[in-house]
Amino acid sequence: MHNRKASTTIFLSAFAGLLASLLVARPARADEPPPLVLGPAPYDEIRATGREAAPARERPDPAKVPITTCSFHEAVCVHAEAKAAPAAILWTLRWAEEALRTYRALGLPAPLGDAGLGGSSAYDIYLVAAEDGPSTTSDLIARGHGFDSQSAFTILPPPAAPFTSCFAPNAVAQGIARALLLRLDAGLEDGTSAMTSTYLALLAAECPLADLAAVDDFQRSPERALTSYAADAPAGSLLFPWFLDDVYGQSTPAKVVTTLISVAGQHTKPGSWEWSNEPDLFDTLRINMKARASTLDTLLLDFAIARAFVGTRSDAMHLTGTERFGDFGRVRFEWAVPFTSLPRRLAPTRPLDPTGATYLWIDCAGAPEGAELTFVADWELPSIFRWSLIKIDKSGAESGRVDIAGVYGDSHAERSVVGLGGLAGLMVVGINGGSTDRGHPFDPDEAPFMAHSYTVTLAK
Repeated sequence: MHNRKASTTIFLSAFAGLLASLLVARPARADEPPPLVLGPAPYDEIRATGREAAPARERPDPAKVPITTCSFHEAVCVHAEAKAAPAAILWTLRWAEEALRTYRALGLPAPLGDAGLGGSSAYDIYLVAAEDGPSTTSDLIARGHGFDSQSAFTILPPPAAPFTSCFAPNAVAQGIARALLLRLDAGLEDGTSAMTSTYLALLAAECPLADLAAVDDFQRSPERALTSYAADAPAGSLLFPWFLDDVYGQSTPAKVVTTLISVAGQHTKPGSWEWSNEPDLFDTLRINMKARASTLDTLLLDFAIARAFVGTRSDAMHLTGTERFGDFGRVRFEWAVPFTSLPRRLAPTRPLDPTGATYLWIDCAGAPEGAELTFVADWELPSIFRWSLIKIDKSGAESGRVDIAGVYGDSHAERSVVGLGGLAGLMVVGINGGSTDRGHPFDPDEAPFMAHSYTVTLAK
């Protein structure tokens, strides 16, 4: 156990300079936070959790996919059934080539070579008509050296003519993205993989219809954990790596999240039934935020505030570029009540998973000049909840906020807000930051997550 902790500390220290150089932010304005850096504090978590090391399925029998077409330009091959249309094979190969070129331009590696498991070391995509949807699966034997790294393959149904839909190229791009993430960290849990690969696919093969559906689902259920998605599902939580780029990134998209995932890679003991996924993405974020004299739950609260301004609610100051999602990007509010109806005691429809968020709206149209409001929140232990009260002016932009610091072991918070007259409203944003047990913080491998609820009392 102590050897494992020591090797982890040495690894994180070795990568500290690299991560700091990659995450140097663009020249900051006075109101911008400093860039993310990897702090000196060693990672000391000793839990060994992760997904199963054995793959969920085998590669298709070569006899059932006898047609093989490989690229002259990229390391990728498409294997298809004898009845597959030649055009479907060639279009799939073209989409895969475009995705690989895009990821290379972003500074990302290609998927790990499989040492000939598909007939060559190129990445393999299988077109099987009986498949319900795309899936990317790791191989049985890891082909990396040192830290956990695995080869993979993608299976999907053949695309249908006339090949103008954006869904198929987006699915191909997401499958390749999942594979390259397995090269960075073979123990990466499914939820983080879905979140990151969906974001990468948006960059490589944007599909507005697929992205709108994913973001709409995400925003309709803000109480769900960021990592609650299945591995191959388009995940609207792509907004989280988008947020990391927006706040901490340089000019290269996806560099922040993929670097953090790479740094979180570990070395699993041979013969283990589960991959070692400690540290995970949230552990590396937790270390970075600590080095910046902040916390992970503060980062999650900032993201929860930013996602309230997605789509038609955009104020051009939070999550820039998300105006494209329109009404599909509007986050769901638990309650919208007029200021004149206070006092009120409110509770959510569903409890919050760790990393989940909740939103309340107080319409200040009838608030007199100098009006003030008292906010009181109570929630279930052992979660730590964080709250922020956001003043929204009549143009829909943030004009001020009051953050309420979380206290470990406490389940109560209260604050008064003044100067509500003339505002469009007051937005209450809350997040479940995970367990108050500092020795057992939020771990995305421990799904299903234990959700907790709250009540909020508002009085004028």
